[in-house]
Amino acid sequence: MAKHHLTLPLLRRNRFYCFPESAGFYEHNKGHDVRRAAGMLQEFNLHLVTSGKGYAEHDGQRCELSAGDAFLYFPGDKQAYFADDEQPWDIKWIHFYGSGILADLTERGFHRSIGWRLRSPLGLESLIDELLDEINRHKMLHPSRISMLMYGIIAEFIEQAEPIAAPSTGASAIERMLKLLPELQAAAAEPFDLDEWAARAGTNRFAFCRWFRRAAGQTPLEFVTMCRIQRAKQLLVEQQDLSVNEVARLSGYVHPSYFNKRFQESENMTPTSYRQQFTMST
Repeated sequence: MAKHHLTLPLLRRNRFYCFPESAGFYEHNKGHDVRRAAGMLQEFNLHLVTSGKGYAEHDGQRCELSAGDAFLYFPGDKQAYFADDEQPWDIKWIHFYGSGILADLTERGFHRSIGWRLRSPLGLESLIDELLDEINRHKMLHPSRISMLMYGIIAEFIEQAEPIAAPSTGASAIERMLKLLPELQAAAAEPFDLDEWAARAGTNRFAFCRWFRRAAGQTPLEFVTMCRIQRAKQLLVEQQDLSVNEVARLSGYVHPSYFNKRFQESENMTPTSYRQQFTMST
C-alpha cells in the first residue's frame, strides 16, 4: 500500500477563487473505507479513480466507479466511499475551498450527482499531478501558483465530467469521437459532410451527432465553426496581405457575408475590426 497525504494551512476563504486544503493519492489501498457524518468536512472533496474500482454513496444511492471516473462531495455532505474488495481502486484526491467555487459548481449542476464520468481522464490526472508536485516541492511558497493549478483542475473537471446515471453503454462511441477530433480540426476548412464523418465513425448521422456532443461538449457543426474561426483569426493577424474575402475562403467559407456573420457572432466584432487591433502603424 502506498499513501501520500499533503496538507496546507487554511487561508481566508475569500482570498482565492479556489484553493486546496489537502491533496494526495492512495495506491493498492485494499480496505480503503471512509465514512464522514454530515457537517464533518467543510471543504469540497474530489476523487479521481485511476485504476481498479470502488463505490461512493450519497442520499441513499450507491455509485460504482472505475478508472476514469470521479466523485465529488460538497462541503458539509454526509460521505461514504470505499474500495472494491476484489479490485481495490487507486485514487488521487483533493479537498478544496474558495471564494466563488460553491456558487459556480452549484449553478452548473454539480450538486445533483455524486459520480462523474470523464471523457479524457488523463488530462485531469496530469493537472492533479502538477498540483501535488508543486505542494510537495514548495509547500506554501507560491500560493498564487497553487491557486492557478487548482483552478485548472476545476476547469478541466467542469469541461470533461458527465453524471453517471447508469453503467455506460457509449464509452467506445465516445472514444471514436475523440479520436476523430484532430482529423476534423485539420479538415475544418474543407466542405463539411455530416454523413461522411458519421461513416468514418462507423455510425449514422443521428448517432454521430449524439455521441459527438457527449464527447466534445458541442455539436459537430459548432466544433467545425470554432476551428474555422480560429484559423481565420490566425490568418487575419499573420497574413495581413490577404483580403478578408481570401481569409474567408481559406477558412472554409464560400460566401464572405456568411463568414462575416459567423465571425461577428463568435468574436463580437467584424473580421476587419479584429485585424485592426493587430495592425502596426508606421
